[in-house]
Amino acid sequence: MDDESWWHVLRVAGCRTIVTMVTTLMCLPVAAVAWGWSPSVVVSGSMEPALSRGDVVAVQPVGAHSVGGGAVIAFHDDTHGGRLTTHRAIERQGTTYVTKGDANRGPDTMPVTPDKLEGVVAAVIPWVGVPWLWQEDGRWEYLSAVVLGYALLLRGCRENPLFTR
Repeated sequence: MDDESWWHVLRVAGCRTIVTMVTTLMCLPVAAVAWGWSPSVVVSGSMEPALSRGDVVAVQPVGAHSVGGGAVIAFHDDTHGGRLTTHRAIERQGTTYVTKGDANRGPDTMPVTPDKLEGVVAAVIPWVGVPWLWQEDGRWEYLSAVVLGYALLLRGCRENPLFTR
């Protein structure tokens, strides 16, 4: 095999590996829905370093009695207009929880009651929600670059060389 043939084999193998990894990460939130979990994009850095902005969390529904101290829970936060918030339960007081973002200095001002609890974070899928954040922020140039890059990777996965003699 000549050098050009080896380059072609490496290029196709590399492209297929990257496309497979990216596609798998993008499909994991769909799998979470199939298990009855709710995927949600992390929109702030309040849980750094455990959860980063743009990570997707899969929230498993549970009853308030099933949550232990230290669990990362998702709940509807009235102080943020009912938005789903993901913080750590640092203390249990009966059926309510005191929560705190890992990166925040102090606990949240409102305790989480059972009717506000959505569930516990059962899985974290890193970076998958970043394109959604770009779309929400109007960063179309980043979103376009990712779509174009993915399309080029798909093109690179083809068996036949891009340029033939």
